[in-house]
Amino acid sequence: MKSRLVVVGLSVLFVAALAGAAWARNPHNAGGIQYVVQGLNDKNKGNNEDYLREMYKAVDQLSLGATEDPADYEAQGYLGWAYAEIDSAGPAGEWFARALAAAQAKGDKKKIDAIQANRDHYWSIAFNDGIKNIQDAQQFLDAGAKEDAARTFAVAITKLTRARQLRPGHPQTIRNLATAYALTGDNDGAETVLRTGLTEAAADTSAHILAEALRTVRTNKAGALVDAKKYNEAIAAYVELTQQDAGSHDLWMGLGNSYYSRAGDKTDPARTEAARKADYKLAADAYSKAFQLKTTDMNVAFNAALSYQNAGEVGLAEAQWRTVLKASPDDPEALSSLGSVLADEKKYDEAQAALQRAVEIKPEEKVFFRQLAAIYSKQNNSPKMTEMMFVYLPMANGQLQPDAGAAAKAGAKPGTAAANTLASVGAPDKVYNWTDNAAGALQTWMYSAKRLAFTFGSSGALAQKSDWNAKKK
Repeated sequence: MKSRLVVVGLSVLFVAALAGAAWARNPHNAGGIQYVVQGLNDKNKGNNEDYLREMYKAVDQLSLGATEDPADYEAQGYLGWAYAEIDSAGPAGEWFARALAAAQAKGDKKKIDAIQANRDHYWSIAFNDGIKNIQDAQQFLDAGAKEDAARTFAVAITKLTRARQLRPGHPQTIRNLATAYALTGDNDGAETVLRTGLTEAAADTSAHILAEALRTVRTNKAGALVDAKKYNEAIAAYVELTQQDAGSHDLWMGLGNSYYSRAGDKTDPARTEAARKADYKLAADAYSKAFQLKTTDMNVAFNAALSYQNAGEVGLAEAQWRTVLKASPDDPEALSSLGSVLADEKKYDEAQAALQRAVEIKPEEKVFFRQLAAIYSKQNNSPKMTEMMFVYLPMANGQLQPDAGAAAKAGAKPGTAAANTLASVGAPDKVYNWTDNAAGALQTWMYSAKRLAFTFGSSGALAQKSDWNAKKK
């Protein structure tokens, strides 16, 4: 039921220089710009010591200039540039954003393009590094190297956090940062990123991808609560999610799973049988809603039928089992369950027909014969009940012989009913040796294709013939 967020990669952008010469401007801004230019030149020459010293001076000077001349957005773009060079992503993103906003307000396209190019250069390096780390971490997971994966996911989170700081409000960056958290199992962290991201990116036309990702994360969180057996919290989460998105098949299925799991939880002795049945009913209703939204999902239709049956809602269960069988008429488990429901409704002929069909399809399933016996018992038909129990009991308690033909031949003493049966009916396909408290040692011969079974005593005398072809007598 869990889904992964989509990872998106973007190509690297390259640094575009801002205006090379400074006009008559605040001296701190002018000096700071010169420090940026000098620092980049020293960096290109490999002179890292001077480069770093100059970049820190640039930050000092341009910070003073921004206070003294807040209208100089070109200098603010340089300040963002300088912060980015000293790996201070938060302030860099803030000053790039201020510079861009001012340039856009002025309609200064040349400056806009230059500031964006510089910001996106640093952003794209961090973004693409983060994406690469996610991919590497997933490869580690596939190889079973969990510790390496954890370390690499942590690096991805660091890189994508830096990318987000450099380019606040960028939906793809926010979504992929949430992906990194989610893939580590930290759904709370992913949810926090997406919720704050929705506020940051509210004006972006792509912000809807964050809302979609948030639903995915919250669904994963709810599923994790079910796995952790925190059923009350899971139910509350799924109820809220279905209220927000009533058209989601997966959410209704998750809600059904939550109610079904709580209904079957035996750890709380205070929960009454009535409360469990109520949960099964709620589970069934949720599964039914999921099936209405996706009528090709027969698994959820099966779950709905089973839940109604467990809730004691026999009428609803019958209708749902018939829906399942309409799509899968030879599903033996569905036939068996329908038979049980019909028997509860005292529709014995239909119940018997359903169970006999289940036995024809899956004759090795001993429970079906016990169900048939129960149906005959409810009709006070002791002979047919006994016939079916003499099929169920050897399958349940007996020892299947490895060579049916040899076992039958060994038990068919001349002149006995066993010998006559072997001569007239042929070798059985299965032979069980078992013991009955009253009759002693017995041997049952199964003829699945003929829908017959014969049980003989140790002397070869016929103890019981079982026929599940015949209708009740």
